[in-house]
Amino acid sequence: MNWPQDPPAQLWSQLSRERFSAPALHEDSEADAVVIGGGIAGLATALALLERGCRTILLEAAMVGAGASGRANGQVIGTLTRHGPEAIAQTLGQPFLDLVAGSADVLFGLVDRFGIDCDAVRKGWLQPAHSPGRAARAKALAAAWVHAGAPAEPLDQDQITAAIGAPGYFGGWLHRGGGHINPYAFTLGLARGVAAEGVRIHERSPALRLDRQGDHWRITTPDGQVRTHYVAVATGAYGGRLWPELARSIVPVTSYQAATEPLGPLADRILPGDHAFSDTRQDLRYMRKDREGRLVSGGALATQVGAATRLPALVRRRLALLFPEIVSRPMPHFWSGRIAMTVDRLPHLHRGDGLAAFVGCNGRGLALCCAMGGVLADAALGAPEHQLVLPPRPVSPLPFYGLVASTARMILPYYRWKDWAEVPPL
Repeated sequence: MNWPQDPPAQLWSQLSRERFSAPALHEDSEADAVVIGGGIAGLATALALLERGCRTILLEAAMVGAGASGRANGQVIGTLTRHGPEAIAQTLGQPFLDLVAGSADVLFGLVDRFGIDCDAVRKGWLQPAHSPGRAARAKALAAAWVHAGAPAEPLDQDQITAAIGAPGYFGGWLHRGGGHINPYAFTLGLARGVAAEGVRIHERSPALRLDRQGDHWRITTPDGQVRTHYVAVATGAYGGRLWPELARSIVPVTSYQAATEPLGPLADRILPGDHAFSDTRQDLRYMRKDREGRLVSGGALATQVGAATRLPALVRRRLALLFPEIVSRPMPHFWSGRIAMTVDRLPHLHRGDGLAAFVGCNGRGLALCCAMGGVLADAALGAPEHQLVLPPRPVSPLPFYGLVASTARMILPYYRWKDWAEVPPL
């Protein structure tokens, strides 16, 4: 199985003032509904099931926040990666566009509801444009999101330079509803709140088997089992062999993160408005600051050999093109996580016989997972399709899955070439 065995991101756990722990399952139990996966999507779904009157158990294979939720960069972004508002409405419907547009509100609402201490900053998300053509698209995209109800605005070259604290981009746009959090602390705080509401959470309780028995499901763990009517699967890229067809329908991608030491006065000149930042490149460049003035960034690698050395060096070089002082600063923090990508870069909802799953945040997981909790709960409970905000689809394993999963990262050089072809890289 491929659930996370390593400790969570050291920086986020070091900074977290939230704490949470729950016992493993050591008995046979019954519940109305079971959620598999203790990340943000699973916790939000468990809360929604509880609010719909279900006695709910959540099973986490490792520890809450040990997967992608606790390893993210921490940017809260109420958009999708590749699809603008018109494309979302056309492909998945206006209700889902409304859900995406309000997804950051849901996350920050949970922060307020449960008093989650996660260094939440809601000063906006910047998307700088790395070429003149992308700047024109950014202006149009901002207008489209305004039309969709988002607090967005285009930024010209001078405005984006001031917002970043350095030249190098041609314009962009700002989504004022976005921001950043300590994602590990948020996940622990959400677990604390959900457990206090009445959800039974069991850590170190991997779901090893999922069997249909009449009108019930039986979920087997190493030291117990749960009998339930409804099952919601929220394991992302960490599902392993529990639902093999689901696992083969996504491309698991390793995302790497690195962080500087606290930058002192220099931090005040970088992202002076304390925005989150991710640009328009396909080989994405992104960053945000933590509460102590570290710059937290990351990236992708075509080959993983020596990642702990190569990735921080790559990030430092890129950051130094904007902020030359960074070139001499150490980057002592490094970690990675696996995210579930879909080929069409859209989220997928699957269901059948009291079983439902949600996959494919494609790098927009924090806000989207919070907003999707109610949708996944309703899908598991058998709500009519016309009532579901995200239309369900059949699970479709990818052809030649093993080859695709093992070679997907090799497309990265092509993405870098496409970025370079638009404008010489920073």
